[in-house]
Amino acid sequence: MAVKSSGSPLSFSEIETEFGQNNDRDLGEYRVSQTVGGLSNQPLDTGIPQSGAIKFSEFYDKRLNVVIDYHSGSTENRPTVAKTRYDASAGTGTHTVIGGFATRPTNSGGTKTRIHVNKTIGSSTGNINNCAVRTGTGWNSGTVLTVEVSSSGAIYGAGGDGGEAGTSDGDASGDNGGSGSSGLGVQFTGTTVINNGIISAGYGGGGGGGYRKVEREESFGGPVYAASGGGGGGGQGLPAGEGIDGGADGTTTAGGNGGNGGENNQAHGGGGGGGGSNGTGGEGGNSNDGGNGTASAGGNGASGTHTGSIEGENNVTGGGGTGGGNGAAIRRTSGITVNITNNATITGGTTDTGVS
Repeated sequence: MAVKSSGSPLSFSEIETEFGQNNDRDLGEYRVSQTVGGLSNQPLDTGIPQSGAIKFSEFYDKRLNVVIDYHSGSTENRPTVAKTRYDASAGTGTHTVIGGFATRPTNSGGTKTRIHVNKTIGSSTGNINNCAVRTGTGWNSGTVLTVEVSSSGAIYGAGGDGGEAGTSDGDASGDNGGSGSSGLGVQFTGTTVINNGIISAGYGGGGGGGYRKVEREESFGGPVYAASGGGGGGGQGLPAGEGIDGGADGTTTAGGNGGNGGENNQAHGGGGGGGGSNGTGGEGGNSNDGGNGTASAGGNGASGTHTGSIEGENNVTGGGGTGGGNGAAIRRTSGITVNITNNATITGGTTDTGVS
């Protein structure tokens, strides 16, 4: 609920109501220096002394600090939302109350709740709105909610898969690349994001290259030539997108290259598009290469082509698939405000709406 503002005398019991009762019921025991994850030397709340003289007046407007754990353990993808971790029972390892004199209140209003990220966290594919770390909904009015990404923290959207290559008359065109997903999803208005690590969008996969079949022009039925396209490269992200039909898988830091299109005399398959960000398009037959992945999307696959004189029979041209779009670094629920302080690396959009 937060300690009251100055203007009237402050009692010791009011301080205990906010921060819990210490062993000796001594004001001096509230001088705290605690390390949680990448947060070192933390006071009970900002401005409360950690050594030396301590006064009642230094507790006006102070709040219980609750740290949500996204720092323990190894890399994980799309963990449970922060509000669920806040609501979990004491001792479950999902949150820490600075000082340890109290348990977290059921009503979060008035607390300073800090979502602390100090490890690598990935997302999931299937929807650009899918976010790796989500604040969750249901926070009570008056909650001071902060997402703090420390120097060892990294939040990544997932990379989209590459599109399949065009390979036959019935499926001649390359498939579109899959979309990337997103990093951080904010669902509570007034949330502050302080980034000292990495927050990144996931990138789209490259489109598949098109198939080509032709019949060579002759006095009678000529030879038939066919060439498959190359598959799209996987997009950058965590988990990274999968490359398809010769396209390379993406990685956490780069898109995969597109697969090469086939070459069969006068028929040339289109090259697959490179995965975003910056995967190289695959080589197509007769230099009909797929597009390179970029920071804005996976590369497009190229259509199948031909050279020389051909007949009208057995004439099939598959188009190249479109590269998948990217997610966002930070998404928010429509209509809410988010305050962002970036001291390190944020890659991708920060104002996109829609969180899932």
